[in-house]
Amino acid sequence: MKATRLKWTPAVIMALTMTLAACNNEETANDPLADGPVAAQVTAGISGTRIRVSVHGQPAAFTAGDVIHVVADGTAAYDYTLQDGGSWSAGSNPYYFQDRNGVSFRAWYADPALVPAANVIDIDTKSQAVNAENGWNQWDILVTPVVSTSVSSPEINFTGDYAFSHIMSQVSFVFKTGSGISNLAALSRYTVKGIITDATFNTQSCDLTTGSTTGDIAMTVTGEADKQVDCTPIIMVPQTVSGTLNLEVTCNGQTYKTALNPPTGGLQAGYSYTYTVTISNTGLEAGNATINDWFTSSDHDGSGDVTLQ
Repeated sequence: MKATRLKWTPAVIMALTMTLAACNNEETANDPLADGPVAAQVTAGISGTRIRVSVHGQPAAFTAGDVIHVVADGTAAYDYTLQDGGSWSAGSNPYYFQDRNGVSFRAWYADPALVPAANVIDIDTKSQAVNAENGWNQWDILVTPVVSTSVSSPEINFTGDYAFSHIMSQVSFVFKTGSGISNLAALSRYTVKGIITDATFNTQSCDLTTGSTTGDIAMTVTGEADKQVDCTPIIMVPQTVSGTLNLEVTCNGQTYKTALNPPTGGLQAGYSYTYTVTISNTGLEAGNATINDWFTSSDHDGSGDVTLQ
C-alpha cells in the first residue's frame, strides 16, 4: 500500500498551528506559575474556643492596622497588615510561591513594642506594661499552628483549627472586703512570689521556651472606696507549680500573706485564671482559681488601677 504524503498547504499549516496553540494555552491555563511567581493570600482570626475568647463571651478579633508576622518554612518572615475592608495585605513584599512544592507556614502576633533581636524575643514578666492604644499586655503573644499549602491553593488560612491562640498564661485577682475592712481604698499592692518570670520566643519557629529564673511579680494598686477591686490581668510564663503560689497583699500599711492552690496542671498556655481573695483585718482568705474568658485590659471593667511596682 502506498503511503499518503501530507501536502504542506497553507491551510494544513494553519490548522497545525492552531492545534499547537490550543495545547499550549491549555497547559498554561493549568499551570499557575506559567506567568511567574504567585503571591500568597492570607486570612486570619483568633481562636474562639472556651478558654481563648474575649471579655463578655465575645470572640476576640483583629482590628484594622494589626500586623501579623507570617513565617515561611521557618526561615523568611513577611508582615501582613489588616486593612479597613477586612483583607490582609503585605504591600509590596508578599510571599511568592516560586515552585509547585508545598510550603509550611506559621504566624505570630504581639504588641508592636516587642522588637525581636536575632529572631528572639526575651520575655521578663516582672514587667507588665500595657499598650495604651490597643490594651494588649506586652507579653500577650499569639501564635498559629502550622499551615501547609502550595501554589495550587495559594491562600494561607489561619482560621478555625489553625487560628491564632495565646501562648502565655493569664492570671487575675479579685479582692473583696472581709471582717474589719470597710472598703479597699487603702489597698496598695500585691505580689506573686517565687515563680518563673523569664522565657524566650523564637520568631522563626514560633516556639516559646520557658526559662528557669524565679522572681516576684509586684503590682501597685490604686484602690477605691469600694468593697471589691477587680485587678487588671497579668501575664505569666506557662509553668508547672511545685507546692503553692505565694501571695502578699498590702492594705492600710499592713502586709498579709497567703498560699494559693495552683491550678491543676500548673499555669497552662492559653488559659486565664482568676483568684478571688478576701481581705480581713486578721488575714487573707482565697479559694481555688477559676478558669475564665481571656480578655485584654482595655476590655476589662475592673475598678482598680493596677500598675507595675
